[in-house]
Amino acid sequence: MMEEFKQLEIYLFPIVMLLAIGMNNWKREERTQGDRIFGFLPFLIICMMGSDVTYHALQLYVHRFTVLYAGYLVYCFFLTAVPYAWLLYVNGKLSARHNRRWTAAVCHVMTGIAIAAMLLTVIIPWSLSTEGWGAHAVSYSLNHGSLPAKLVSIVLYLMGLILAATAYPKEVTKEGQKETRYLLEAGVFSLVGGMVQSFAESWRTGGPFVALAVLFIYLNAQNRQITTDGLTGLNNRREFDAHLQRKIELCPEHEWGLLMIDVDDFKRINDELGHAVGDEALWHTADILRGVFGKDPVFLARYGGDEFAVLGDWFGQEQIEEAIARIQEGIDRFNKEGQLPLQLSMSIGYAFWHEAGRRGKNLIQQADERMYQEKQKKKRMRA
Repeated sequence: MMEEFKQLEIYLFPIVMLLAIGMNNWKREERTQGDRIFGFLPFLIICMMGSDVTYHALQLYVHRFTVLYAGYLVYCFFLTAVPYAWLLYVNGKLSARHNRRWTAAVCHVMTGIAIAAMLLTVIIPWSLSTEGWGAHAVSYSLNHGSLPAKLVSIVLYLMGLILAATAYPKEVTKEGQKETRYLLEAGVFSLVGGMVQSFAESWRTGGPFVALAVLFIYLNAQNRQITTDGLTGLNNRREFDAHLQRKIELCPEHEWGLLMIDVDDFKRINDELGHAVGDEALWHTADILRGVFGKDPVFLARYGGDEFAVLGDWFGQEQIEEAIARIQEGIDRFNKEGQLPLQLSMSIGYAFWHEAGRRGKNLIQQADERMYQEKQKKKRMRA
């Protein structure tokens, strides 16, 4: 009985933590396949740890083969279901960003491997039990026959790491690289825990380490909600203000600049085409900016409404005009693709740190004024 109490002591805190995470995510509005799968992960891990404790308790106090075998199968099911769900989560997150169908194909192949491993673990105990070796043979088979399931678990975690690792170099934005890096780090947590328990089962590291991985992903998601605009995925106004203050404190003597970007006729888009199209226009605007500045050391943010801000180390009129020209080229490419029932247009204003008297308020005001002048100029041309 003491052995089961020790297991419960190890699993108790991870289970409580996972219950809190799972209940908090249960009523959230889900948007992607990855988000939906993440909602189930905490409960799957709880079931895995619970079936582990139950299975080992049955070995000590129950000697009926069918009962032992049923407990063993449930444990093996969750042992493979948890890493498979994690692989699907990684695939969902990457597919939403890259639209790569081959990752889904990989997941289906791994499903077949997991099923084959489960069948293998089913056949071994039954074949041993029919040879008349008695309870000792059954017990040995159940203790050591789960090796195929454990190996499949390790392979599934490795596949998740490989998917994230192959996507990391292709990410063009800092936000995308950061998210992919979190997936890699979370996968390492899970992989290490699973490998340690596979070779030193008494340590029981599998469940707690996977729970740590879920906590790692959850805290990252919560942090992104605080600093990220929910619609566009860019930094929000709060994070922009904080970054601007850091920039002022760290680079008071260096020259740098600000671009303020406003979507033209946004109110008309909402009124005539609907708010859904308006939201889509904002998302595509953010995506254009990500594509233009993805590899540059700039800070992108949705400043508010239909207004966006870009902070960058531009040192003169020529560099700032080149940046504006790149944005216009991105807009033109997007309009040629015809992804919206309208032609996107943006007015852009700029300001330099020294030109604004080294005051953050003046910097924003000057960029806003130039943006407004550009907008008025377009209205006069249309008239």
